[in-house]
Amino acid sequence: MSSPSKTTYFIIGGNRGIGFNLVKTLSASTDNVVIASFRGLPSLPKNKQLEDLRKSRNNIHVVQLDVTEDESINRIADEIRKTPSFEGIDVFIASSGISDSYYEVLKAPKKVWLDHYTTNSLGPILTLQKVYPLLLLKKTRKLFFISSLAGSIAAYIPISVSAYGQSKAALNFAIKELSFELKPEGFTVVAFHPGMVTTDMGQQGLDAFTEKGTDISSLEVITPEESASALANVFSKISPEHNGKFMNYDGSENAF
Repeated sequence: MSSPSKTTYFIIGGNRGIGFNLVKTLSASTDNVVIASFRGLPSLPKNKQLEDLRKSRNNIHVVQLDVTEDESINRIADEIRKTPSFEGIDVFIASSGISDSYYEVLKAPKKVWLDHYTTNSLGPILTLQKVYPLLLLKKTRKLFFISSLAGSIAAYIPISVSAYGQSKAALNFAIKELSFELKPEGFTVVAFHPGMVTTDMGQQGLDAFTEKGTDISSLEVITPEESASALANVFSKISPEHNGKFMNYDGSENAF
């Protein structure tokens, strides 16, 4: 009798921040296989923690991906197919992103808008277009996107993040549309707010708000480890009834 197939996760942005901690958390179970993407070369210092973890756990595989480069996106499916004993992707997790837009709308430069839309909005979707056939190889068919409450229009937070907030709002729209378009094929598509997290990116934001005199004392701040652990717990409870939802890391629901 053949052994049951393991659950395969593909995590975009697995080399740092929340993405790396999701790799660490999910790969702790030998029932899971984690394929993590990193940007640039494996030898770069920012990729060292992922490389060290991969060497210690044989259920982690790494692939190179830059979501801002067409050539990189175009070859990602072939790179994933080359991973040992590959049978398909069960869960797609888009965790890469940038947040460097602490401008008012009338002061944000064009390049800032384009960089945030390219990385945060288009990158995950264009990558999904390429790996979609690999998700069809399995019946699980779950798409999880790490978004942000900063991209919610209904629950707008009065802090100037211009291009960042808009890029996440655009991503949220795509998530909602995907939940409708892919439902007939058995997909469950969910957006997640990971919390206010002290990643390098998150800490940069907190520092920027403090410098501007913005009162952020009411924000609950958590570590990347805490966010990833909480997210993984919520991931395990996601069912088809959550399709098209915008969830918090604590399992509660947000408004788009």
